[in-house]
Amino acid sequence: MKRIGAVIVTLIFFIVLAYNAYYAPLPDIKVSNTETVIIPGVEKEYTFLFLTDMHMAIKTKQDLGASLGDADERMKAFVNEEGILSSTQFTEWIAYANRLKPEGVLMCGDMIDYYSQENVEFLADNLQKLNVPYLYVLGNHEMYSPWNETIAEDAEIYHLFRENNTAFQAWEFPEFTICAVDNQSYQVAPEALDAMQKEMEKGKPIILLAHVPFYTSQIEDLKEASINTWGVPLIIGEGARDTTEVTRKFMKMAFSDESPVVAVFTGDNHFYYKGMLTDKIEECVIDPSFAGNGTIIKIKAKE
Repeated sequence: MKRIGAVIVTLIFFIVLAYNAYYAPLPDIKVSNTETVIIPGVEKEYTFLFLTDMHMAIKTKQDLGASLGDADERMKAFVNEEGILSSTQFTEWIAYANRLKPEGVLMCGDMIDYYSQENVEFLADNLQKLNVPYLYVLGNHEMYSPWNETIAEDAEIYHLFRENNTAFQAWEFPEFTICAVDNQSYQVAPEALDAMQKEMEKGKPIILLAHVPFYTSQIEDLKEASINTWGVPLIIGEGARDTTEVTRKFMKMAFSDESPVVAVFTGDNHFYYKGMLTDKIEECVIDPSFAGNGTIIKIKAKE
């Protein structure tokens, strides 16, 4: 009888645990901002969760070298106001997205702090737990190895991108397309030029994602804010950083008067900014998620 009683108690214990896990309230996550993109004619309201610059670092026994130093200290460098590690926050954002059930999660680069097997495996494992689609933009920290190791062409990190393509990704919806371009080297990847042109020729409105903000003379205050924060402008465009011919062509095409691009979302600078790249195209630089920030992007026909 004692054994049966113990079994019953154990079963009740696990039933309570399962119940609490399933019906637990949403994690204590702060959605810091909601951005709205107006696309006339869309037939429903779309919702996306946007994260950027998590800088997750998973404990490793290896020293990170002179550039990054101690792994434990690097982990502690990216926390929110309550001191919660960015990696812990990320697991909560995954749970939040699974409960919210948006159209998808948009991640705009530097989700890990440096390239290591531990960091990539943690990221990949958590993305596998995500029950909604996602689009992941390449950041410079995803490609940064403290040990100066060459990242193999078949490395697991590349499998996290649509069709294993980091240069350009397109996520097409019936009424618009979300395009993601690799500019983490402060230049647009050459492979992105033709791919972007093909998407633009379809005529659908485009929301453009990139890790590094784009710059035009209409948003001089973004340049000033970036220099004040970092000492150099972490933005790309004429008058900001040296630009390649490919980058100049891409920006001229994407931000022309005839462009179907309606909004641009970027990160990298670790502060919030919103301004008009052109008279018609708004750019929003999103503040870093390691500080506890998550943004909801809504796409709808009118305010």
